[in-house]
This record gives sequence, C-alpha cells and structure tokens, in this order.
Amino acid sequence: MSSQVIISKSALLHNLRAFRRAIGDVWVMAVVKSNAYGHGMIPMAQAVEGLTDWFGVVSGSEALVLRKAGIKKPILVLSFYDSNQIVELVKHKISLAVYDLKQAQAISAAAKKFKITANIHLKVDTGTSRLGIFSPAVVSFVEKLLHLPNIKIEGVFSHFAASEENLDFTFKQDVWFSSVIEELEWRGVDPIQHIACTAASVVAPKSRHCMVRLGIGLYGLWPSIQAQKRANFALKPALGWQTGVIQVKDLLKGANVGYGLSYKTKRPTKLAILPVGYFDGYDRKLSNQGEVLIGGKRCKVLGRVCMNLIMVDVTDVTNVKIGDTAVLIGRQGREEITADELAKKIGTINYEVVTRINPLIPRIIK
Repeated sequence: MSSQVIISKSALLHNLRAFRRAIGDVWVMAVVKSNAYGHGMIPMAQAVEGLTDWFGVVSGSEALVLRKAGIKKPILVLSFYDSNQIVELVKHKISLAVYDLKQAQAISAAAKKFKITANIHLKVDTGTSRLGIFSPAVVSFVEKLLHLPNIKIEGVFSHFAASEENLDFTFKQDVWFSSVIEELEWRGVDPIQHIACTAASVVAPKSRHCMVRLGIGLYGLWPSIQAQKRANFALKPALGWQTGVIQVKDLLKGANVGYGLSYKTKRPTKLAILPVGYFDGYDRKLSNQGEVLIGGKRCKVLGRVCMNLIMVDVTDVTNVKIGDTAVLIGRQGREEITADELAKKIGTINYEVVTRINPLIPRIIK
C-alpha cells in the first residue's frame, strides 16, 4: 500500500473553460512543465489537448516526451534544451526559445542541414533578470537573426516578475514588452506575443496580447490572494493526494513518538501509521503540525515526518483500521486540506507543495 495522486479531469476542464471565458478571444498555452506542476505531464496534456492551443514545457526533453506520447498541438520549449537535441526538436516541429545568438546559429544550421524551417520564440528580459535579451538590445539581436537561414521568428515573449502582487511594475514590464513588439512589427516581424501568466491574465487584461500562458490556474490553484480576489470566477483544485493506514497501535500517556523523541503523548493515544514521508514530497516541516483526514476528521501528525512514514493521532476517530483512507490533500466528508493550507504551514507557496510530490507516485485520472 502506498500513496496515490488523484486528478479530477472535470475540475481541470472547468478551470480551463473558466479562464477561456474570462480572457476572451486569445490563445491559451497550457503550461505542463515540471510534471504539470506535479499533476502528471502526459495525462494532463492528453486531458486538455482538445481545449488548448499550445503547450509550454521547460526543456527539450519534456517536449520530446510529449511528442512521443502523441501530443499534436504546438509545443514551445520555454527555457532550455541541449545542443544535441536541436535536430530532433526541429524535426518534431517543436518551437524553441532563443535568448543567445549561438543558440540561434545552432538552430539555423540544423534546420538548413535537413532543409526545414525552425520556429523560434525570442525571449525578452523586461525586468525579471532571468533568461532573455534585455529589451533595449532586442532590435540589434533581431537584425542578426533575420540574416540566419531556415529560421522563422514565430513568437516573442517575456515573463512578469511580480504580477501576483506589484501591478505598477507589471504595467511597466508590459509597456516595455509592447515597445519591443512595435519595433519588430516596424521591421516586418509579426510574431505571436505572450507575456501573461495566470495572475496577469486576471489582474492585467491588456497584457493578454495574442496568448496567455496558463500554469498554476489550470490546476485550480491561485497564484495569490490578490489574483483570486480580482477574478470573477472560481477554480476547482484538480489534485488530491491520499494514502492508507498500514498499522494502528495504542500508546500510553507519556510515550515517545518518532525520531528525536520530538513528541510525547499527553494522553492515552491511538496512533495510525501511514506509508508516506518526505521522500514522497510530504514536507518534513509538517512534523508535529501537519494534519490528515481520516474518517472525515482532522488527525494531527505526531513526531517528525520520516523519509517514508508519518504517524497521526486517531484517538478521536471511531473504528480506525488498516486500509482506511487517509487524505493528505483534498476533501473527506465536510473537511478539506488544501495545498494552500500546507504551504502556509511550511512557509512556502502552493506551487512548491504540489510540484514536489514525487513523480514516482501514481497519478490516477478520474
């Protein structure tokens, strides 16, 4: 018995349709990088392919996995790829981010060799100081690109630094991005334009341009309270995480629980052991403060989260037995534990909570 991640396809499609209604007549790129934010890249892509226009991935390897899984829609590698992957990527009609002239030259050479055209998306740094060409240098960079054979500047994109919380800087970034687009269009380049993420699609409508990159929102999670408040629609979390009880035991008052003797029972305690730990992505910071749902009730994690096990207090739950379902994320009865709740307890963001769930754990689509 181990844990499993349950994905609601209906929730996923609800979220995608809700964003489509909200953003209007622009394309949607479903971002399925990093194992679809922990949800399972291949099944997520297969589930939404009929309702999305593009897919976004972080690496060349992810893009090739999607193509080999039968995904037909356009795919953009948003960040990086190995030089020895370029030929295969171009052959599979995968669009590539470019932010360095040597990259572009390698892509051009590969495409020329096989007599095909490679589609690239120019990555512009408008203030996040990650990947990308600084916006003032874009024009001279593009002039060099235009002399390279077998390359088409299919798109231009950038990335907001703080659309979840700082609208002033977000608007500045979009102004800089728009000025780059104007310069490109003046030179006869009319690319697909995209900068808006989940948050920006809601809080900065003008930033939607041709396409919105839908990441965390696709999976039913909000990137910030501000974005959630600005939206006129609700999302449904698509991910649930559950395991099962593998042992139940009775402890006397004063018994030690777990490594480091970090918890001592304050009363006679019924303890349930669950086969999940920090190897699986259940954060060690949840030691002595996490909760799970068993029998529709919240049960506190006692002692330290182990590599493969946690211990929970089921004293107040009736007739707990081996095989009973324990919910780590999701709803059981009237209670619910959310990724946001766990993120708050461990001092991080909901993105990290779901993305760190071990990819070896089965993802089951329902």
